[in-house]
Amino acid sequence: MKVTFTDEARKRIERYLAPGKKILLDYDDGVGPFSAIGNCSLESGYQLIFVDRGVSLPDFNRALESNIGQILIKGESLPQFEDEMEVRFNQHLFTMPLVSRKGILTDNIEVIDYSGIPLPAQQGKAHDC
Repeated sequence: MKVTFTDEARKRIERYLAPGKKILLDYDDGVGPFSAIGNCSLESGYQLIFVDRGVSLPDFNRALESNIGQILIKGESLPQFEDEMEVRFNQHLFTMPLVSRKGILTDNIEVIDYSGIPLPAQQGKAHDC
């Protein structure tokens, strides 16, 4: 599996990219420390999360290749992803759609930087909407 960020999307998130951080692509399904209750509506909830490299996240046990570095996902969420995906940046709507050859997976990925915040205190903080 691979995800490619367009140049515009890379520029949008470059302030979060740092060697001391892990990158996670989370599907909000109620599993893991970043998903309080899951997404029970018909819309898809994807989050691009940045955490300190030393944080232990056993739920994020699979890796995707990308042009911004390794991205971790939850293995159980594999059906929610495609083999080849692209993250774009829509300047007019200020959104970051996640798309594949089959269509739009989500109109906007939420970008969250949890680096420097202890894991238990992460819920509901540092959102970049």
